[in-house]
Amino acid sequence: MTDALKLRSNMIAGIIQGTEKPAAAILRLQANSSPSGLKIDHDAELAFAAIDIGQRLIAAGKPIEAELFFRLAEKSLVIMTNKTPDTAASEKGQYLSHLALIRTHYLNNAAQAKLDLDAAQKLLPGDKYLDSLRSALGSQHGDVFNANPAKN
Repeated sequence: MTDALKLRSNMIAGIIQGTEKPAAAILRLQANSSPSGLKIDHDAELAFAAIDIGQRLIAAGKPIEAELFFRLAEKSLVIMTNKTPDTAASEKGQYLSHLALIRTHYLNNAAQAKLDLDAAQKLLPGDKYLDSLRSALGSQHGDVFNANPAKN
């Protein structure tokens, strides 16, 4: 995990200093066998590593660069959601909740985030974390989110 953290920290420093282009960093991230250090499915690794980098770039005042990493995370999470069976509800729900968070907070897509959260809550009805997430996102985007998930 330490190597993965160093990789991401070096990428962030290079992007902030202007010595590394975000596109080049993304290619290096994709080529790394364990960019998050978690030793899980590579698409999940990419998603979690890209979220980490994106959030750290936001904190460093680099929102344009961060968006590229959030787009990579979104793509990777969609892949993971599609290949994770509904029978692995907890895992799939986690991917969907991460999608909802990045789509709402970083990609300005609250409508899609609501659909992600609806799908997660359909898999895990009554899940306290998902209920809390809906409440938090609803307080920020009341025009899109409501108190109860859509019934499909």
